[in-house]
Parts: sequence; structure tokens; C-alpha cells
Amino acid sequence: MTTGAELAKPDGKPDIAQLVHAEQAARKLMDLGRPVELEPWHGTRPCMPDMLPVIGRAPRHSSLWLHFGHGHQGFTLGPATGRLLAELMSNEAPIVDPHPYRPERY
Repeated sequence: MTTGAELAKPDGKPDIAQLVHAEQAARKLMDLGRPVELEPWHGTRPCMPDMLPVIGRAPRHSSLWLHFGHGHQGFTLGPATGRLLAELMSNEAPIVDPHPYRPERY
């Protein structure tokens, strides 16, 4: 068991009820041992204002390519957007339309 997600205000008080309930349910199924960390981490995730990652060539630095801003979906989206970035860098036909993710939108 590694994570949970709570939609809350950045300055709001943490509510770990989701993690507590998930841990209790998991402990009924298997021996989890001791927690690795005594206190669960909490904080804001790095998301772009439009909630889309930034993927493409940097506007002012032609040798710099950008691939960030996945929020808390990096493990999920990273392989697919990594492929998109590789296709853009190699001048191959992209797997999806890269326009929504272009760095120039900011």
C-alpha cells in the first residue's frame, strides 16, 4: 500500500481517513509489517494550470526538450508521453496530437 489522494485546499488540514481505512482493509488480507514512515506524506502535487503535461521543444532553446507537469499521474502517463516525446525528437509521426501539450501555450 503506497498512496492515497485527497482533493483539498492547499492550506487545509490533512484528512488521512482514506489511508487509515485502506491500511485496515489491507492488514486483514496480509501481513504488512511495520510502516516505513510513521507519518504519511501530504502536500500539493505539481500540476499545470490546465492539468495537462508540457511536452515538446523548449520555445527559446532548440536543443532542450520538455517533459513534465504530469501531476500525480507521472507513473501512469510517463511511458506514453515519453513515447510521444521520443517521436517528436525523432521527427516520427506522433502517437497522439501533440498540440495540446506544447510548451508555447504558456
